[in-house]
Amino acid sequence: MKILAVGAHLDDIEIACGGTLAKALAAGHQVKVLIMSRSGYTNIRGETQRSDDTAVREGTNALHTLGIRDIEIKDFPTKDIPFCSDVVTAIDVCITEYDPDLIFTHHPFDTHQAHVGVSNATIAAARRKNTVFFYEPITPSGRSYVAFRPQLYVDIESTIDLKIASLREHKSEYNKFGKEDWIVGVQSRCGFRGYEIGKKYAEAFEILREEMSFDKSFSL
Repeated sequence: MKILAVGAHLDDIEIACGGTLAKALAAGHQVKVLIMSRSGYTNIRGETQRSDDTAVREGTNALHTLGIRDIEIKDFPTKDIPFCSDVVTAIDVCITEYDPDLIFTHHPFDTHQAHVGVSNATIAAARRKNTVFFYEPITPSGRSYVAFRPQLYVDIESTIDLKIASLREHKSEYNKFGKEDWIVGVQSRCGFRGYEIGKKYAEAFEILREEMSFDKSFSL
């Protein structure tokens, strides 16, 4: 199976579905990651908190930690990735060339404007694809008036350590989001989702649409 994960920023995918992608790779599936920005950012005072080069270096190291080598990074504005034809086309080109069986992207009712833009653009670009899942937003990105609905779960007990190790590669994000509080928050969410299905750790997804298959190669 060929899997494509689309994210606005370098860290989104590791936080939301890093364990699932690492598990898919271990099972022999192909994984490609498409990131829509170089992900440097400034704070509300205009001070640079993470440069593009730092974000790309940390993000690449994080994805390599998960075992992902097929990484494509676009250069749309970090904070303002719109739902527009240019973004749809960039994702569409990637989907056409890579031809994935399964696509992961942001929840469309996220509270980060760039995440919402990427989600809607992916939905549009993937209109001819039959299996598309939304990964779960996490605070501060997930405090929407429309709740995430966990419909599909992946047991990630075997890859939780890789997921956490990948987050630690984002040293600038680690400092920004509260250091160990960030790690504990993400791991606790995985623990909660695992508890819901009788496992130790899991990641949850909302289904846009899914093509039923009885081919064992599609199992995660």
